[in-house]
Amino acid sequence: MDSRHTEDPRGTREQRDLTLRLDRFARETIDEEAARLGVPVEELIAFSVLYYLADVNSGRIARAIPKSLYPGIAR
Repeated sequence: MDSRHTEDPRGTREQRDLTLRLDRFARETIDEEAARLGVPVEELIAFSVLYYLADVNSGRIARAIPKSLYPGIAR
């Protein structure tokens, strides 16, 4: 994913980089959806993150993202 510039509430711009590690199924599915929509993968992922963040407190999120890759194991 390429770098994006963001603004914090004070108007200061920050650059953030994000690396995603996906299994084959997830990567192929994202690639296929981006192709179907005719948008770059990075744009689809950025939109998806913004969509999730806009809806996070609505109570409609179907599944919470676990804080650990191994939810039942204390670290």
